[in-house]
Amino acid sequence: RIFPVVVAELAERYGDKPALLSDRERFTYRELDARANRYARWALANGVKKGDVVCLLMMNRPEYMAIWLGITRAGGVAALLNTNLSGVSLGHCVAIVKASHVIAGADLADTYDVAAKSLADAPQIWVHGPSPAGHQRIDEVIDTFDGGAIPEGERPALTVEDPALFIYT
Repeated sequence: RIFPVVVAELAERYGDKPALLSDRERFTYRELDARANRYARWALANGVKKGDVVCLLMMNRPEYMAIWLGITRAGGVAALLNTNLSGVSLGHCVAIVKASHVIAGADLADTYDVAAKSLADAPQIWVHGPSPAGHQRIDEVIDTFDGGAIPEGERPALTVEDPALFIYT
């Protein structure tokens, strides 16, 4: 079993019980699963195929987990970027995995923009929250996608042998 499947099973079992809590967000198991489905549908709609990399540059929060679960559920590989990196070092992390998209928290969008200048082929950036640079806001787009379970025929077949994460510490 892969982790996104385990989360779906937990949503069935625990439904409205708290799954993730923070100072500003709270997800039940059912809400986490639905949110991950929305991100999976976003990934699929934006051409993310099995093995494609989407970088995630955000501070820890419940939404962070929903995003990487959704990317993984769609067959993508989430590259969890170290928020302490900047400039050429951050750009190197994005380039080395050949990311097709970057999702950045609004508070880190400027940091990414500086790093992107060092990239020959900068991936498409999506920002979670108001973006001073006018980037597309994933937090607004994501709500246009259905949170229901994704039928088996619409998602790639995944196994524990498939890459799921790149983690930069």
